[in-house]
Amino acid sequence: MLLRNLGRLALATAAALLPLPSVLAKDDPDNPSGQSTFISPKGNVGFALTIAENKDTELYFSIRAPMDVSWAAVGLGSDDMPGALYLIIYRDERGTGVTFSPRLAYGHYEPKYYDGLEYDVLNGTGIGKNYYTFTARCKNCRNWASGDSGRGYIDVSSSNSKSIYAYGPRESFQSSSYTAPLRYHQEFGTFSIDMKRTEGSAEAPVLNDDSETSGAKLLTNTKAKANWKTPLHGALMIVCVAVLMPLGVVLLRSGLQAKWHALNQTIAMLGAFGAAALGIVNSFYYQRSRSFDSSHQIIGFVVVALLLAQFGLGFFHHTQYKKTQGPTMYGTIHLWVGRVILFFGTLNCFIGFTFAVQRKYGMILAAIVIFICFFGFFAIFGRNYLNKKKRGVGHGPQGYNPEPWRQPQQPHQQHRNYPSDPPPGYEASSSHVGLRSVSPVTPWRSSDRKDDDHDLDLGTQQRPREFT
Repeated sequence: MLLRNLGRLALATAAALLPLPSVLAKDDPDNPSGQSTFISPKGNVGFALTIAENKDTELYFSIRAPMDVSWAAVGLGSDDMPGALYLIIYRDERGTGVTFSPRLAYGHYEPKYYDGLEYDVLNGTGIGKNYYTFTARCKNCRNWASGDSGRGYIDVSSSNSKSIYAYGPRESFQSSSYTAPLRYHQEFGTFSIDMKRTEGSAEAPVLNDDSETSGAKLLTNTKAKANWKTPLHGALMIVCVAVLMPLGVVLLRSGLQAKWHALNQTIAMLGAFGAAALGIVNSFYYQRSRSFDSSHQIIGFVVVALLLAQFGLGFFHHTQYKKTQGPTMYGTIHLWVGRVILFFGTLNCFIGFTFAVQRKYGMILAAIVIFICFFGFFAIFGRNYLNKKKRGVGHGPQGYNPEPWRQPQQPHQQHRNYPSDPPPGYEASSSHVGLRSVSPVTPWRSSDRKDDDHDLDLGTQQRPREFT
């Protein structure tokens, strides 16, 4: 009996001195034991989750991202995009709050905003020193419409529930719109969550700067391949529409053969067609472009159609001009269609940067367009002006210089004679100045011939005008 009491006393003393590990974990303010926490490599996405007492409908979650990351997302219910419920956050338009945008993914493209999610925003949501965080209690996050994916639910009794995460490029992106367009993700990966571990806790999860992965496991981590279609589409369109096509106009106005104009514009047209094809393929990756109803896409289709018409007009004009060697109706239409293409094509380049969430590059395009316009005006008008100035043409009342002797003389020049003065004229004289008729005397010529030289009418003697 004494030994049994001593044993119980020893166990009580050990329990008092050596608390259970679960108690230690529960007392850890950064990593409570009643929640599952996932921190991605390099800490670009943080996520924590607990199951509420009403485990049939509700759960608590918290998601965070560093200040220099444009957006962060966690997809529940799948380790692949189709069928996943995405919890996406980004800073609001003022930069002082957080925008939460729940979205559903139906394929390997940008998820679509889901307005059927019911949630309450909790304390802990806001902008911190190093991170922006969103914490909420979700009332219907257990199942959702997932299309034909066969997913669309969370098994809260699973200790290995699959999830997916992703984050956007490092840039200053801010918007208060739930449907804000997002740029292509920079990195993504998959992880598993121990849902069963979190049952019974009715508190919001803790997620701060010192949180670590607990109750979760990283499965994959992939750095996303660059989406080269978007920048290549924009670069090709700028080169073809804003550079090569105006250059073709300069070539034609500079007096070169028309074949160089035709070759340049053909290359520009084919390049624009290739860029349009890239744009169409790339449109399927984003919600804002999948319907092909944006102003950028509509203007683009119109410009491409006009390019086809422009090629035909140029061909018919050249064919008819070779026969008539004169202006044609096709040429006039070709001229005005070209002006429409240049205007709306360049305008659509600016719209495209806004459409692609790349407004800062619009300033670079503006500088290129201004330079091209200046160069084009100089090449067309400046060259003609310099040529006229070099020839001395263009200062007369009718747009040309009259002959030097027809120009009005200044008072101090009226009595000067210049090499450019007109040749001296001749006027009738009232008296002969050193000239007289001479009859040649020859032995074989009779002096009484009637056709002597003095009978010839040689006209009156003349004297230069300057002698009058």
